[in-house]
Amino acid sequence: MIDLIRFNPEKIYFNYSNYIVFGEETDKFVNGCMIIARDVNELRRKLKESDGIIGVASESIKVNREAVMRKKVDFLLDLKRRRIDYSTVKLSAEKDVIIEISLSKFIESKGVERARLFDETKTLFKIIKKFDAPFILTSGANNFYHLRPYRQISDFFKMLGADVKRALYWMERLGRRLFDDRYIMNGLEII
Repeated sequence: MIDLIRFNPEKIYFNYSNYIVFGEETDKFVNGCMIIARDVNELRRKLKESDGIIGVASESIKVNREAVMRKKVDFLLDLKRRRIDYSTVKLSAEKDVIIEISLSKFIESKGVERARLFDETKTLFKIIKKFDAPFILTSGANNFYHLRPYRQISDFFKMLGADVKRALYWMERLGRRLFDDRYIMNGLEII
């Protein structure tokens, strides 16, 4: 199991095999490059300067759609106000860009905003299921107190309609892609 987080922890918690840390430098875990863009031009400029495992976080539908179409992008990272439309999920399925759905945005929000997140996430799970788009369920933790065991994360999102078995499949595939030297692509590996 792999978790995508936004801070550099001291050690691995809750039986995860590894963390991908976005936003901070780390020596102990896998470094991810987090790109926060407000418009498409800013995204293109930042992508030219970036390499490695790249995750894009944006509140704009146009930026998210453009990010999915770029070959360098591995993840669409989750934000509290992230917007993903129908065509972005469809493109994500075609281009093999993983959509992160994190628990931290629910922890940080309250009231009407949390109710809106519940509704948007339920709709997102329906669209993901329709196109069999790659997605993973993460804590998306900004600090130690937002970290959660995977069982808690999966139970929460199962309540919202997530296909947890499919999320585990995508997480296993991500782990193989990052850490298995023999893995080339799905269905093809060096013997």
